Amino acid sequence: PGTARFVAHPPKCSRAACPVVERSGPRTMVLKEGNMEGDEARYLASYNHSFKGLIQSKPQRPGFEHGGNLRRSLDFTWPVVTCFILTMAAFLLPRVLSILCILGVIYILFRLKCVLGVLLLSVLVGKIHKNHHERAVVYWTWFPCWKFLFCLLASTMGGFMGHHLWKNYWQQYSEISLLKAYRGIDPAVVPGAQIQDAGAVDFASTAGIDSEHAGCFMNAGRTYCIAPIVTNGTMLQNVGGAPRYGSYDYFAVGVDCCSCPDINFRCGAWRHPWAEGGIRSTDLEARPFYRLAVEAWASTYRKTSNHPLFFEWVDSPVAHWKSLRQNFWKFVAWSLLLWSLTTFSLGFTLARLQQALVVHGWACPSSTPPPPAGFESAWQSFLPEMMESYKESLPQRAGSTAETPDSLYGAVDTSSSSA
Repeated sequence: PGTARFVAHPPKCSRAACPVVERSGPRTMVLKEGNMEGDEARYLASYNHSFKGLIQSKPQRPGFEHGGNLRRSLDFTWPVVTCFILTMAAFLLPRVLSILCILGVIYILFRLKCVLGVLLLSVLVGKIHKNHHERAVVYWTWFPCWKFLFCLLASTMGGFMGHHLWKNYWQQYSEISLLKAYRGIDPAVVPGAQIQDAGAVDFASTAGIDSEHAGCFMNAGRTYCIAPIVTNGTMLQNVGGAPRYGSYDYFAVGVDCCSCPDINFRCGAWRHPWAEGGIRSTDLEARPFYRLAVEAWASTYRKTSNHPLFFEWVDSPVAHWKSLRQNFWKFVAWSLLLWSLTTFSLGFTLARLQQALVVHGWACPSSTPPPPAGFESAWQSFLPEMMESYKESLPQRAGSTAETPDSLYGAVDTSSSSA
């Protein structure tokens, strides 16, 4: 390296026994035997002076810039995760905000669809898939295709998750929060008409559910179960017997937790003897079938129910109401974390696969052709990286053979056959 030159093989003597001459500029210095530095000895013992490596080595194939995989992974992750969040939030937010979330998802999908559309039209109109530009087509369509597909998947999965969270947690929590909580309600004394705004009710310690005198109603393969909430957990057996106000108004309910017509009520905390509270049922779809089950129950046992209220039997209504919010946020946090990590890992894997395609010569960003006539503004708007890659290659192409539209878009390349 530099101006130094070493004579590695003097004639008629071994490397260790002969002096080595080093030239630096016009001066010549003779190194004495046994006075050679370790680095110089290793250098002379190496094969760096041989031209074998230069002759047999393969040209270095194009690779990615430092940090390119990470950047591509993040660029892949954010639209997919955003679609998941917006579709999930559309089921949980008020109507106006839900519409805005849906419009946001539509905008992301529409823009990705436009990117694919511009690429497809450029390939068909400009024929950039021909004449040694097919590798550029593979490279620039790789991530847009995967982005669009996984944004569709994220929108679907976000919708399923949002519906699950709304149905099982947030709907009941938000509706119960608008109602009132009552304590010490005796079902034999307080009529249902008096607490129609009840959301969480702690009944008197003597109250319980009479699971042996329950009722049911079947519809479309589902069983809607009801059981009266009465004092001492036992319904009055005499004909027409009822609480003091003359009506049975409190019922524990559930879906597919009993057998019909042989009643075997197993809904909620039915097996907990210390459970003495109910959280108001907010299932609007099941409510009319609960009413039909109460009517069938009243007809069977010859009882009266003027203002029936439906509750899910729980250990502590207020604690259950608070747990709905805690479980909701827990599921939201875990779903966002797992989906983000999974999407990022997938994006990084796709980036590595794209890198492998480039290394093995199946894809290449450097052979990007110019946009077809009339597509310049579309490329600038939807394919900015592809347009930038073409502009960066212009100085290199200026020094080479001039490119004509025929050579770029579909003309037959005869240079290889002439060889």
